[in-house]
Amino acid sequence: MSDQIAISVENVSKAYRIWNDPSARLKSPLVDAAAHLFPSGAPTRDRISEKAKSYYRDFYALKDISFQVRKGESVGIIGRNGSGKSTLLQIIAGTLQPSTGSVRVNGRVAALLELGSGFNPEFTGRENVYLNAAVLGLSRSETDAKFQSIAAFADIGDFIDQPVKTYSSGMLMRLAFAVQSSVEPDILIVDEALSVGDAPFQSKCFARIRALQQAGCSTLFVSHDIATVRAFCQQAVWLSAGRAAAQGPSLNVCGAYQRDCLRTMGMDLAEQPAPPVATSSTPAGSGALATHSLAATDPVVAALLAENRTEYEKHAPESRQGNLRVQINNFFFLDSKGARSAVLQWDEEAIAVYVLGSAGGYEGLFQVALNLRTMQGVELLSCSDRTHGRHLSIAPGGEAVVQLRTRLPLRAGKYITYAGIYLFPENARFDNGTFDFTRSTAADSVGHAAYIDIAPQFNLGIYGPVQQESTVIVGSA
Repeated sequence: MSDQIAISVENVSKAYRIWNDPSARLKSPLVDAAAHLFPSGAPTRDRISEKAKSYYRDFYALKDISFQVRKGESVGIIGRNGSGKSTLLQIIAGTLQPSTGSVRVNGRVAALLELGSGFNPEFTGRENVYLNAAVLGLSRSETDAKFQSIAAFADIGDFIDQPVKTYSSGMLMRLAFAVQSSVEPDILIVDEALSVGDAPFQSKCFARIRALQQAGCSTLFVSHDIATVRAFCQQAVWLSAGRAAAQGPSLNVCGAYQRDCLRTMGMDLAEQPAPPVATSSTPAGSGALATHSLAATDPVVAALLAENRTEYEKHAPESRQGNLRVQINNFFFLDSKGARSAVLQWDEEAIAVYVLGSAGGYEGLFQVALNLRTMQGVELLSCSDRTHGRHLSIAPGGEAVVQLRTRLPLRAGKYITYAGIYLFPENARFDNGTFDFTRSTAADSVGHAAYIDIAPQFNLGIYGPVQQESTVIVGSA
């Protein structure tokens, strides 16, 4: 196998015997043994052998699968439940033998397959870290050097010293991924396990996978999340009933798979009416600002300040920078009805709420910014009000509330929200009223300010990550 090939799969098939009834499990080997009493090639032997085979049929979980993964390349495996994805990964990982064909692997493999696989349920998390690291080829001293970073990434607290049989599925996945991704593998195999993690941990995992890819690690990735496969994988293989229905560039293969899923669901985008689009005076992708004083009689402000800040404060330190002259003390979304929500509708007017504080006080021009990214870290949409020219006034030790109203014409899925606030001197505007960003100061920039879901909207014909409303003019030639 070429040194440039990390994984080579050649004509791999995996067959399982399906018995006609429970007694057939006993009858078939007995009849087959009787056939061997006759010499090879004898008609009687052949007839008895055929009788032995009549007690079962072969079910092919995989049939003649072939593809290669080059070093540093990422390949996604997609398909419906039961199509053979997990079976294929187990064969590549070496935990299952193929019936026919061959698999060759070049380099250290780290595989995140079924939750808890490779863990001894009676061992503590700490003991399992050392056990798994040893299986992956690390010495005791190497694991000692990596243990603190593994424990910090898993972030399961004191449970690291409890038996893993007491862990939830999310805790199992956290520890398994932390171990497998820390051994600097040449090949990383991930089988849908990240789907049980919460949004912040998924985001952290995707960032780790991205870093491994940049370091030259080959990745084999199974997921039902087509957006993830498109974002992470250059190539894709679509399995259907154990066979390769299509393989090639991930954009092409994922598109074909999605169209097939829609046909199976009986959905025809051309014939079924789309739901009404949310009406709003706010143009898509733009922002409008509103500020609130902190008057105790203002019920909106009172409700905002009473909100629990634990969720925001848990994630904000993950990626934060700025001089904190003005700090974002809390950040969340309101839907078009004014209710706090982490689930928003496509193209619905959304309100991003910034609760700002300042230890020393601030008086002057400012701008808040909003950026939405996929869970894989791909930036999709930025919103700001570039010409509002408003002043922010915060007394020392006080707070102010700013609302950025915008629309989010994004495809259904989970997104990471970045929130920032920038300060400007009074003379930092061009003649057209826009701000000169070369003169701005980043007061607070929070990379994981909130996690939101855009609810599914069928029959809209949205294929790109962002759907921008447009105007079409038809004229004669």
